Amino acid sequence: MQKILGDFIHALRQAGLPISSAETLDALQAAQLVGIDDAVMLKHSLAATLSKNLTNHPIFEQTFEAFFSHLQNLEVSVAEASNEDLRRPLLDQPLAQQLVSNDLSTLQMNIASAATAAGAQTMSALTQIPMVTFRIMQALGDGALQQQLNSLSQAQADSAEAQLVRQARNQLQQQVRDYVEQQFSLYSSNQPDALRLNNLQRANLTSIDKRNYHLIEKLVRKSAKRLASLHSRRRRVTKRGLLDVRRTIAANAAFDGYLFHTKWKTTRIERPKLMVICDVSGSVSRVAQFLLLFLYCLQDVLPKVRSFVFSSDLGEVTDLLNKQDLEASLGQVMQRWGNQPTDYGKALRDLQANVVRDMDPRTTVIMLGDARNNNNQSCAHIWEEVYRRSQRVIWLNPEGKFSWNTGDSIMQAYTPYCSQVECCNSVRDLNRVLSSLLKRAS
Repeated sequence: MQKILGDFIHALRQAGLPISSAETLDALQAAQLVGIDDAVMLKHSLAATLSKNLTNHPIFEQTFEAFFSHLQNLEVSVAEASNEDLRRPLLDQPLAQQLVSNDLSTLQMNIASAATAAGAQTMSALTQIPMVTFRIMQALGDGALQQQLNSLSQAQADSAEAQLVRQARNQLQQQVRDYVEQQFSLYSSNQPDALRLNNLQRANLTSIDKRNYHLIEKLVRKSAKRLASLHSRRRRVTKRGLLDVRRTIAANAAFDGYLFHTKWKTTRIERPKLMVICDVSGSVSRVAQFLLLFLYCLQDVLPKVRSFVFSSDLGEVTDLLNKQDLEASLGQVMQRWGNQPTDYGKALRDLQANVVRDMDPRTTVIMLGDARNNNNQSCAHIWEEVYRRSQRVIWLNPEGKFSWNTGDSIMQAYTPYCSQVECCNSVRDLNRVLSSLLKRAS
């Protein structure tokens, strides 16, 4: 029962239902109480534990019917091919005996086990169905059964029993194929989307097709949510600190030494100030938009974030991103500062005039840019001042390292004044860099 329920929950998750570990345990307990013989009772019991709202309920019902329907179909197919009058089958193969004696429980168990081993739950294409079906039939003992049936036919000893077994075997093969197709529908119908999302995780953001923007945004928000949750848990553990033995003993003095209350040496954690400077000129602007989106989704765990953008003139967009709809805000950012000739020297002079004085040893500075400066002045001395004032300086370059310092790229002018220089041009890269940043903030 536990395996059947586990497979069913896996199918529900593949269909899009979020199911926690606690809900899985509740469902298992409910299934153990009602059993699997009464399909209606089982359905209502599992729905109460796994279907959270009206939106999820149609998905649950559809998946339930698809998942458990093969049991009834298998029974009908084999029952029609069985013959209760045959008490002593001439065929000594286990599969033949199971078919003739209508041993459904053994067949169902063997099919489910063989399907898992054959990869029925991990198929990614319809063309895999025949191969998986063949593997299941072989695991059931079909090879030996067919060999014996062929021998009977060649020896002209093909009895009514053999004909019955041959018919039942053919129906079983069709039933197994139907079962495999059902498994593909349950577990693998979303594989193309999953594969697509996995590819987009690693895709070059500077060349992403606009049709995939909504998927990239979904990936960014999902990654940010996961990071925020992980950081919050880590932060609670860190903030709790070490056990304060003296205060713990004092708090439990009235309980004859039994420790009913624990006291901790609380640790005050200063959250870092974060300043993000994004080049929004040309193709770099796409990466900048997703970095700003990532940081916007992390504002609960990184509240002290100031955001700046530039092509040449530098502008602060912190309030703009915090007060309005993010999509509209990013549109305004690009309209005001984006797609203009790049001048890092001008942007750094604006940074020195208006922002550098606010930097201190608790400040982490992130620069996102390709350092392509159209042969303008680098003003690297200003970046050096940023480096000396700040705790950390991280430079994220959307270009591959082989492109650095080629053409009008002047990465070599800024690299000496960076704590960390990274190639960052995918959702996976953003996730890696920001995860490292949050770890240091704990």
